[in-house]
Amino acid sequence: MYVVKSYDEKDQVMVVSSSFFRRLDRPSLKRINLQYGIKNTEVTIHHANTIKNDTVYLSTNVMQQLGLPLTSSFDLVIQGDKIVFGPYIGILCELTNRKLAEMISTYKSFVKGYPYIGGTIVIFSVEGIDEEKQMIDGFLYNSESKSWDQKTFPFPGVVMSIAEPSLTSSSDAFHQHMRNFQSLLGKKVFNYPHFSKWEMHQMLLPEWKAYLPETAIYQNNTDLYDMLAKHGNIYIKPLHGRLGKRIFNVVKSGTELTVKYEEKRAVFSHMKEMGHFLEQHLISNAFIIQETIPLKKSHQSVIDFRVMASKNYKGQWEVPGIYARYGATGHIVSNITAGGHTELARKTLKEVWKLSDLEVHRMERAMERMVINVIQSLEKQGYQLGNIGVDLGLDENGHLTIIEVNHQNPDPYIALMAKDRLAFYQCRFNNMMYARKLSGFQYKGKRFGEGTY
Repeated sequence: MYVVKSYDEKDQVMVVSSSFFRRLDRPSLKRINLQYGIKNTEVTIHHANTIKNDTVYLSTNVMQQLGLPLTSSFDLVIQGDKIVFGPYIGILCELTNRKLAEMISTYKSFVKGYPYIGGTIVIFSVEGIDEEKQMIDGFLYNSESKSWDQKTFPFPGVVMSIAEPSLTSSSDAFHQHMRNFQSLLGKKVFNYPHFSKWEMHQMLLPEWKAYLPETAIYQNNTDLYDMLAKHGNIYIKPLHGRLGKRIFNVVKSGTELTVKYEEKRAVFSHMKEMGHFLEQHLISNAFIIQETIPLKKSHQSVIDFRVMASKNYKGQWEVPGIYARYGATGHIVSNITAGGHTELARKTLKEVWKLSDLEVHRMERAMERMVINVIQSLEKQGYQLGNIGVDLGLDENGHLTIIEVNHQNPDPYIALMAKDRLAFYQCRFNNMMYARKLSGFQYKGKRFGEGTY
């Protein structure tokens, strides 16, 4: 890492150590371009034996042009006649500045491994983006004070999105800004674009039909009646829903029709009566209808599994943790936010499925392989992904079913809830190191491992 210092020099000047200067592709070069995020400027480069190998001096006006903060430690990458300062990682966390300020303490997990990540790390909201000026109001991580400084800074060199705009008034602005980042940064934007549950199903169907519940798009009640007649037990979900909200479970038993939703239930004796009830809640082409997956239950709690996957510093997928999710008693969803709880998958597989240690190991590896292959199927469609949570169902006979792929913000806090602290931080660290890689900064040090936190 390099320390950047400014000095009062009006000209466009950069001074480096003689050893650094010799690393340039053309040591005779006098003028060189500097890049930081999307900012560029040209300088005259000088060198001296008295300059420390890990120190770079820039004239004050160059510092101001680039927007370089003195509180960051940088890696420098030489690319022909250009030197890139970085990595410069931006995390789009929230929709509003107020929410960003409220949640700021939770984002320290992204910078726990700062000595490995380096560079500039900023967090910001949709509201803080100024496209016209290509500037952001947000918070910059100060590695000296280990705190967040509220500042205005230029657009970063890589953007990771963990914002959750679905079904909010900020959705259009979010997508507009993300498309703008993509036009500027290309593949240095990840966890975007978003796809709906229906789009996910259509993309996976050719390769994964045997592992997917039959699914139809809801256009009118005819679709509903057809799926119910075929399966007798169906789920209705919003295309862009999250956290188990606005989900309906419809069960046909003899002449009785039961609709379960939230913590309520409604019972009908006629199909049209039930259809009229659901029409008040559903919107054409905004919901999917799925056959119900036969999830195992324990004490009236449905159980499914969340597989947490993230790309590492090599751009390769890892699975830091697999967790069993128990729905609240009597609820139709397993979401933790709906009153459920979680634990390590191996514990549930041993105690509820009664598997041996060897069988548990094999099942976890099967889940891991399936999830990574599913993600790769989605990446073939052109999606730039880095952080994924895949929900799987497991029946009595050990057959796996793909329930959902969560990519907006599959929060790794589930690991903390399952008392798997290392997996939580490993996921966060992977996110940052993958962002570092996308910035063009390879990591060649020792692998980040157990005991760091």
